[in-house]
Amino acid sequence: MMGRDDLEELLDLAVSLGYRLMMSGAEISRAEEAVTRLLAAYDVPGDVFAIPNCLIVTVSPEDEEPVTRMRRIGSHGTDIDGMEHYYSLARRLCIETPPPREAHEQLRVLKNTHVAYPAPVLYLGYFIAVTAFAVFFGGTLFDAVLAGLCGVLTGMFLRLMTRLRVNLFFQTMTAAFFIGTVSQTLSHFGVIRFADATAIGALMLLVPGMMMTDSMRDIIYGDTMSGINKLVQVGLVAAALLLGTGVALRLSHALWSAASLGISLDVPYAWWIQVIAAAFASGGYCILFNIRLPGIFVCMAGGGLGWGAYLLTVRLGGSDLFGYFAAAASISLYAEIMARIRKFPAFSYLVIALLPLVPGGGVYYTVEYLLQGNPALSVSQAIRTASIAGLLAVGMLVVSTLFRMANVAKQLRKAKKADGTRKRRRAR
Repeated sequence: MMGRDDLEELLDLAVSLGYRLMMSGAEISRAEEAVTRLLAAYDVPGDVFAIPNCLIVTVSPEDEEPVTRMRRIGSHGTDIDGMEHYYSLARRLCIETPPPREAHEQLRVLKNTHVAYPAPVLYLGYFIAVTAFAVFFGGTLFDAVLAGLCGVLTGMFLRLMTRLRVNLFFQTMTAAFFIGTVSQTLSHFGVIRFADATAIGALMLLVPGMMMTDSMRDIIYGDTMSGINKLVQVGLVAAALLLGTGVALRLSHALWSAASLGISLDVPYAWWIQVIAAAFASGGYCILFNIRLPGIFVCMAGGGLGWGAYLLTVRLGGSDLFGYFAAAASISLYAEIMARIRKFPAFSYLVIALLPLVPGGGVYYTVEYLLQGNPALSVSQAIRTASIAGLLAVGMLVVSTLFRMANVAKQLRKAKKADGTRKRRRAR
């Protein structure tokens, strides 16, 4: 039986590991699962509960009072490399079960040796991602380059606001205002051709599409409190985007009597250009999310695969919305396969590859149609945006649920086989 000191150390280890996973951007369910398995590996009964901004772990040793630790989860980004290493450590500890103090030291070493990309490389990631998205949404190459430069400036601004501890709402609102104003000004003076492609490419840095999809997935999966928490955050960020973009477009209308609508949502480029643009947009985000080689190429392939699946579905006669569902299912299948090949969480590949499908343009066009005096079209665009996010969540869940069922069935077969082996040994 584990002594009291070791039990306290194990509890601290469990909380620290869960905290590191969540601060790296891990899913709530995955963080809970990792901590639960860690406690089970040490044969200590316990309970784990997490929401986006809080982690609670309780151990209940026999004949002793339960002990609880709680840790607040602060604001954070997504660090895929850190997440993968912490998951790997969790799996290794579950297999080896070293003394809790030694395991905690391994976690400290990992934390202290973990590195992120330096600022110049991050700015390159901003440039690549925004440039590719501007092409993806139909802008010219020159539009895309200027959008990329706008993305670099936006990245610098966001990093500065983060260091100054400015809240996310104000960061998003002011950044959206900057992007909208710059794109409309460049369009008015004829520097760029398509203001919306330029603006949306940069706004993709701010759009909470992934959080929206993740919140719907949590709700559907049963993590209702976590899903609602994220949905509230999505609402606040979306409101900041609408406000910042709306003020920028209104200011442009007041100064120049018209705001440029630019192009429609239909991307005019050939399918292979769209697929390449989607892949490079995912590659830019790989840098922003601290993914290392060869994971960058894996995620780029996933981004291109997802948009290719969408285009193929639509070309074969499927509806636009069903195309998003099919694309999400294809990416989820790809992520599950890659996760088993590379022994990393599927989320690592899923979150990046889904970005080209995130309805980032929906927010921009919702505001623009509203300012043009067309509320019906604005509402229609908002409903379409929400529908796409929901279908992406369902597409991911269908595949991930099937894989989870297969894993559970495999574990049950192993347990049954082991139980049969024990019974035969007793019979002898």
